[in-house]
Amino acid sequence: MFNELALHIEKHLAQGSDFAIAQVIDRIAPSSGKVGDKALILETGEMIGWVGGGCVRGIVIKEAIEVIRTKRYRRVRISPEGGTLETANYKEYVMSCQSKGTLEVMIEPVIPQPELIIVGKSNIARKLSQLAVAADFRVTVLASAIDAQMFPSAHAMSDQVDFTSFENLNNTYIIVTTQGEDDDLSVKKALDTAVAYVGFVASKKKAKDIKAYLKSEGIPEKRIAELRSPVGLDINAKLASEVAISILAEVIGHFRNRNVLSSDPKQETLKSASEPPESSAADKFAEEYYINPVCQVPVSKSNPKHVLEYKGEKVYFCCDGCKVSFEKDPEAYMK
Repeated sequence: MFNELALHIEKHLAQGSDFAIAQVIDRIAPSSGKVGDKALILETGEMIGWVGGGCVRGIVIKEAIEVIRTKRYRRVRISPEGGTLETANYKEYVMSCQSKGTLEVMIEPVIPQPELIIVGKSNIARKLSQLAVAADFRVTVLASAIDAQMFPSAHAMSDQVDFTSFENLNNTYIIVTTQGEDDDLSVKKALDTAVAYVGFVASKKKAKDIKAYLKSEGIPEKRIAELRSPVGLDINAKLASEVAISILAEVIGHFRNRNVLSSDPKQETLKSASEPPESSAADKFAEEYYINPVCQVPVSKSNPKHVLEYKGEKVYFCCDGCKVSFEKDPEAYMK
């Protein structure tokens, strides 16, 4: 089982996907999960592996989605006595399954390092490549008449500004720093991709001219508005190395927080075009799970213990006790 899980981890790392790994770290019998059991949980709520069935599965998936979103680990304790303790890294649930065992599960996020595509061979491009490699980014440089000696630390180079060869752009950042060499065409090609973050190194006037060109070329206004130019945090940078630092700092901030504001005030309320809506994982979870109104434990809609209909709505339960409690006073729970 571990080898199979390792293959799935390797696959999703290669795809640049965010996911979480859950592992049972403590157990009081009886419970179907054993210490050392592991599972991989995707952003969609899909679970690969085993940490326990029944309410444990639903709870772990629910918490794993939150762990992926916040990029913070969380310990989850599921026991018959339950509890109300909750912090940023710890939460208690009631074990409503018939086994009445206790499990403690550690859930950790796995966020692959992103890829940085640098377009251009300017001095800023060279400094940015060096810094990004040092920060563990995978760096690819695209520029005409490129020389390997210009970018000795880059992972890949091409003398063509062509993004069609990249198989996965889900976790990719593009910085165009051509500085007068086919600026408009390079920016247009970058925006034609689904990459969420495209930055263009330019003055405010040059950025304005490029956006006018993009509009004339039929690029949607929403996509043009997502172009970050001028790009980088405002640190009053003067030297090429300082500009590169400001750009990389903004990229790292966006990668870690997904909502860091750019140096352009117009970008403050914009969301990335290819970045999935925050509710996408929650929507997927809601399709497959129902929050038991009595104990607040997620119940699999495909395998509930009981299903009742209340005022035209199906209500799913994980155990006999929750069903009985609900039937006594449904109004109290459905509020």
